[in-house]
Amino acid sequence: MLPFLPIYRSARNQASFQASFDRYGFIDNAKAIGMILVVLGHSRGLPDYLVKLIFSFHVPLFFFISGFLIKPGKLETTIYRNAGKVLQTLAIPYLLFFLLAFLYWLVTRNVGAKALLSAGQAWHAPIVGLFTGLESDLFVDPPLWFFPCLILTAITYHAARKFLSLTAAACLFTALAFVVTLLWKIFPYRLPLGLDSMWIALSFYALGQYIREKIFFSDIKAGYLFIILLIASALLVFAELFNGRVDLANMLFGQRPALYLLTALLGIIATFAVSALLPTSGISRWISKNTLTIFPVHFIFLSLTRGVAVSLHMIPGDYTYAIGWSVVSSAVSILLCVPLVYFLQRLPVPITRNAR
Repeated sequence: MLPFLPIYRSARNQASFQASFDRYGFIDNAKAIGMILVVLGHSRGLPDYLVKLIFSFHVPLFFFISGFLIKPGKLETTIYRNAGKVLQTLAIPYLLFFLLAFLYWLVTRNVGAKALLSAGQAWHAPIVGLFTGLESDLFVDPPLWFFPCLILTAITYHAARKFLSLTAAACLFTALAFVVTLLWKIFPYRLPLGLDSMWIALSFYALGQYIREKIFFSDIKAGYLFIILLIASALLVFAELFNGRVDLANMLFGQRPALYLLTALLGIIATFAVSALLPTSGISRWISKNTLTIFPVHFIFLSLTRGVAVSLHMIPGDYTYAIGWSVVSSAVSILLCVPLVYFLQRLPVPITRNAR
């Protein structure tokens, strides 16, 4: 099943399309791959060239998937009702996981290397980040910036679709994102709660829904998938080397910002190709279902894993982190999410929901 070849739907194949599409197997794989890349990208020891490669597309991938997963009929709801659902789904986890990260920071800020980083900071200093939503202010848990940005993106896109067609929205938001990537350097200040990064996220969000609605996903041979993967991956590496480090969270679009959107799309294509080649599994489905938990807490668990390893003398304080540590600590951090998910699922009020 390949989500790349634009084959127009016909009455004859529509039924088979819907039956296979509803399984979302490749989307589970794509979300799982993206989540693993996010954790690896934040771990210590990963070579710089791999970090740059991951950062070139991993967050755009999640905005793309979020748009892809917009259910038929959702856009028919009122703007007010949709905003309420989005806030209920994303604002509650944002507040919950900020509180968890804040408490963890209070307990550990005077321990080990954190004592130097936290020197001179008042106990209430992190609270600013809750209201600005900027990664630099959310130092207790930087990945939390994604939540307010996704909230604004989902609400804005839904409102825009009341006036714009699917094609017009995809074209408009992609064009706006391209302009923002080119001109952002002239702006000296960041905007709070994702009001700036939202314009980039909207392009991937809109393209995600456009791909779902306008392009047919047909079964093709694995050989063609592999060719697409090789081409997209090669172009991705070349574009990333040409453009350098990018980071949507901090509105950094590289040395040649005109390449940013293209590079991210190449990464998304490569991820979808891998996802279509791989069989679905219980692991990928679990990670996919619990991204709203893993995404915000993995940063805390990476820190906890490192701290425990140092405290138990498993690694020295001056340990030189390498790719082996990156892989092991990332795996441990994801495993630590298992009991947390189990606990959250048994609360009387749902905290996190499957984005699907």
